[in-house]
Amino acid sequence: MTTLRIDLSGKDWLTVDEAAHYCGVSVSQFNAKAGEYDLSPRHFMGKKLYEKSELYRAIHDSGSWRPRSATTSTPSVGTTSPQVAEALARLRRHEQRKGKR
Repeated sequence: MTTLRIDLSGKDWLTVDEAAHYCGVSVSQFNAKAGEYDLSPRHFMGKKLYEKSELYRAIHDSGSWRPRSATTSTPSVGTTSPQVAEALARLRRHEQRKGKR
């Protein structure tokens, strides 16, 4: 397996591959989600370039990581729709039956 090493030091503008690497996601994930974070590329000499400071801002403004609790498989949301509540109840019943085997 080959490891690709990307040196981003001293660069203000990043290609798509470099921007995805900087953000810690795959290129396909970056391309799919960049618009949701108001990341707008510049086109220069046939390249799509992202400003490194914009990427930093998007990451910084995205909010803190909230890991799921290890003690429960139920998401912690304030209100749920009846369909979600029923699906969660079915999942709990399934997990209980599975645990009895």
